[in-house]
Amino acid sequence: MEEKSRIMELYETIQKRHTVRDFLTKSVPEDILWRILDAGMKAPSHDHARDWHFVVLHDPERIAEVLKHVGHGAEVQTGIIDHWDTATECQKAMYYDALPKQVKMLSQSRCLILPFFRAGADLLMPRDISTLNPFASIWCLIQNILLAATAENLGCALRIPILDEEAYVLKTIQAPEGYRFPCYLAVGYPAPDAGNVQQQKISLQERIHLETW
Repeated sequence: MEEKSRIMELYETIQKRHTVRDFLTKSVPEDILWRILDAGMKAPSHDHARDWHFVVLHDPERIAEVLKHVGHGAEVQTGIIDHWDTATECQKAMYYDALPKQVKMLSQSRCLILPFFRAGADLLMPRDISTLNPFASIWCLIQNILLAATAENLGCALRIPILDEEAYVLKTIQAPEGYRFPCYLAVGYPAPDAGNVQQQKISLQERIHLETW
């Protein structure tokens, strides 16, 4: 019975996980943060080396410095969403909520995690898909963090850097050469009125193909 309960808790955590973009300015206790990061380090690693590192930022001024290149013009961008013919109503609702919050959702939580991995190859021009193994592994780590944070009743928001954001962050935090920065990851306590835009509903039966597509 106890084992069944643990299994159900796992599935409930997966169902419960969603992006949070509105946080309380309440600190995440250090022991909880370490548990979450340790869960990340348990992710599968393509070479078993787990050459992953984290820079964790708490100081608001330091966070503001790292986020200096994020969110310019986000409020203006919301005006074009209705003209995206390929976007569903669900996607539009998400963009309307997300775009104006690109800085706030990363700074308000007071716990900004910057994960790093050693790339080893050109991610934009890979020789073949196996060359992307380090990139795939770091996203397994990030998913572990998202689920661990959810299990701790915390929320998460992530942003993938665009344009020159990655280069700026690498320089600002003095990352060693050869490391890449896949995303900003905010972890914190959700605000009582935090939005929860529902994802597009899909039919699982339509996505599973037996033996062949």
